[in-house]
Amino acid sequence: MTLGAGQEFMRKEKEMVSISIPFLNSERFLAEAVESVLGQTYSPWELFLVDDGSTDRSTAIAKEYAAGFPDRIRYLEHPGHLNLGLPASRNLGVRAGTGDYLAFLDSDDVWIPHKLEEQVSLMDASPEAGFLYGLSEYWYDWDKNRMPEQANDIPPLAPGNRLYRPPELLSSNYPLGEQGAPCPSSFFLRRQAFDKVGGFEECFNPKTYQLYEDQAFLAKMYLHVPVFVADVCWDKYRCHPDSMGKRLEGTIREEAERRYYFRWLERYLRQQAVTDPQVWEAFRKQAWGYRFPLPVRAARLLRRIRFKVSS
Repeated sequence: MTLGAGQEFMRKEKEMVSISIPFLNSERFLAEAVESVLGQTYSPWELFLVDDGSTDRSTAIAKEYAAGFPDRIRYLEHPGHLNLGLPASRNLGVRAGTGDYLAFLDSDDVWIPHKLEEQVSLMDASPEAGFLYGLSEYWYDWDKNRMPEQANDIPPLAPGNRLYRPPELLSSNYPLGEQGAPCPSSFFLRRQAFDKVGGFEECFNPKTYQLYEDQAFLAKMYLHVPVFVADVCWDKYRCHPDSMGKRLEGTIREEAERRYYFRWLERYLRQQAVTDPQVWEAFRKQAWGYRFPLPVRAARLLRRIRFKVSS
């Protein structure tokens, strides 16, 4: 059930922001991510460093920050120091928090100093919005050994500075549409909106497939929550060869990840009794090959052939 045109999320006076940084073996980048939170011009905030089963020094780094800022930073981990994946780790951080606003930062990314301040202001000015995102800078020049052609870039998203009502963005944004998808480090939302959709989907985890876990969360948001898209860049998305997306790019495993997502999405749309014709048209256009019990290699070949024909 989506919100009606005149229905608004109730604003509370308290404007604490609960921030979650999930991390797994991020000793190279975690401190820089935390420092970008400490450098925010907005206060109050609380930060949860959620350890997803790290075996390197990132556990010690997180605990040092928690000890150094006990009133603002907490270290969390799953029972038994298990690796349960990004959705479970983000959900753990949210459950521990008290803020009416929620924000997420990937452990290899950084925020611009005025990120939270500007996002809170935009939310205050748009009380009907439950979710907000903006542009991200794809960040290459942090690496002095990058290839010459790898220059920083800010990819376009849906036209900004406007509110989108459900389910418009679901059919127009990647992976169903041609407009780009935001990075998780740009997400900013009301706790009410998070609770409304049930948080991140924990079926996307290390034992299944998790490349599209952020897209699953976005699909739920687009379907149920008014979304404000800002034409502002607030974070730097670190591009490096060890990221999950880069490691899977062009592989058979990447195709398996796509199939898992589209099969999840079809189930979810049917569970939510979605009848919007634009949503189903966009879904069929992108996911037709995954509805058949084909081997992953065959599905990948069919998608490539269809892409060549359509272009």
